[in-house]
Amino acid sequence: MSKFDLNRLLRPNIKSLKPYSSARTEFKGQANILLDANESPYNEPYNRYPDPFQSKLKARLSELKSIPSENLFVGNGSDEIIDLLIRAFCIPGKDKILTFTPSYTMYITSAEINDVEVVELPLTSDFNLPLDEITRLSSDPSVKIIFICSPNNPVGNLVPRSEIEKICQSFQGLVVLDEAYADFSSEGSLTSLIGKYLTYVSFRPSLKLTVWLDLG
Repeated sequence: MSKFDLNRLLRPNIKSLKPYSSARTEFKGQANILLDANESPYNEPYNRYPDPFQSKLKARLSELKSIPSENLFVGNGSDEIIDLLIRAFCIPGKDKILTFTPSYTMYITSAEINDVEVVELPLTSDFNLPLDEITRLSSDPSVKIIFICSPNNPVGNLVPRSEIEKICQSFQGLVVLDEAYADFSSEGSLTSLIGKYLTYVSFRPSLKLTVWLDLG
């Protein structure tokens, strides 16, 4: 398998963006009143904008999930994260995502909103992944993301670890494993694979090869 290059997948206009910066993010000292944001000086901390980096929240989640903070991304529910992934990596009118039916329909909704083509494969008769078809279609360079929901919504099937690893090993795009219902599974989460398939990149260390969506 050739070396994975996340820079190749990222949309050029997204890659060239400069991160938003404000006086608060640039300020290194300690201040109780932050006038740049027109915040009231009273009733601290309830009238403060939240930390844009969610540092304390990520530290606590890191303890609960045994995942390094740098591997965590906090969103407004999984729907926002799904949308952001498609916007960051799929060029409208050109790229595609691969998903399955029946499964969580927000992958399709977000792709359609962003004018990204959806390749939708039916699950097998016993509601498992069609691995041969995945292998065939994932060779298409325009397929940038594979969305896998496990345990699956709505059928409840758990995708075997071996199949997830096989897809991660062969696909040169993003594998998004949606584990929103992992707490209801006797097998638990596959976050133990973090480090085996997740790769740091120079331009933004928080972006990884494989993305876990875990709301449990």
